[in-house]
Amino acid sequence: MHLRAPSGAAGRAACITSLRGRQLNDRQVAGDHDMHLSKITIENFRCFGEGGDRFELRLRPGLTALVGPNDTGKTAVIDALRFVLGTTDQEWYRLEDTDFHQGAGEPSREIRIVCMFEGLGDADKRAFVEYLTYGKGEGDPPVLYLNWTARDTGETYKGRPYRRVELHSGKNGDGPAIAQGARELFQATYLRPLRDAEQALAAGRGSRLAQVLKQTQAVRDGKDFDPTAPIKSQPLGKLSILGIGDLANALLEKHQGVGRVRTEVDEHLENLSLREEGIRSTISVSGARASEEARLRQLLEKLNINLDTPGKPGLGSNN
Repeated sequence: MHLRAPSGAAGRAACITSLRGRQLNDRQVAGDHDMHLSKITIENFRCFGEGGDRFELRLRPGLTALVGPNDTGKTAVIDALRFVLGTTDQEWYRLEDTDFHQGAGEPSREIRIVCMFEGLGDADKRAFVEYLTYGKGEGDPPVLYLNWTARDTGETYKGRPYRRVELHSGKNGDGPAIAQGARELFQATYLRPLRDAEQALAAGRGSRLAQVLKQTQAVRDGKDFDPTAPIKSQPLGKLSILGIGDLANALLEKHQGVGRVRTEVDEHLENLSLREEGIRSTISVSGARASEEARLRQLLEKLNINLDTPGKPGLGSNN
């Protein structure tokens, strides 16, 4: 799922791509890709009250745009989903006093956000089997509810207000608590507002383009590079992005210039060493032994996107 915060000249639109995240993308190969967020209910969160003043929205699969004037709750909807689903950037998002709805009287003491997922395929049912809610009819398909609550206990912890946050399944939140492993399957890609669109499109750590590409299956397709096999015997034209990165790392480490420098370093070490067996050096590429996810992120952050237009594109075009 992708969450797009309001941006642009007037900040009048926010977007929700109501499809599951990359963790379940392997099921799309078999055509099992219909699970989607179909309904969100928000109570006592920021501008949304409870009862008749609560917020309730039905969503269809695909892209949903929230359009309206400033300060009408578009950002609140996006942030509510961030609290419930979590985000792939692992950013810690803290509740503030202003997140609790302030009505005519005292501020509310409990926030409740409910997300309902429908269209579950066989793989989804297996992944979330203990959290499913079944209809009363024999042929009713199961649905999945995420009930997120945050209670202001009135207590303090390390000088800050303590809020008890829970995430449970079931239509009324009376099902099992959602385990951490299952929660990670719901993580959304959060795209921040483009205050500086040109910078956000450029290559670099945490780039917007890298965040989007990392969630697509296409960048993971292709063959792996085998460092133990001769380079000429490998399908270089069919390597995955990770395979291309591993190939480049191997070529760098085996480059003649790098080898000559290492030989000179070893000669100096041999002259300086008091040990009988001497000391040998190794020159390697930084990050080449990191996890696949980390290596893929580093490679994608080298990419940038440009608009092929006459002159320098403006903020509107970049957005």
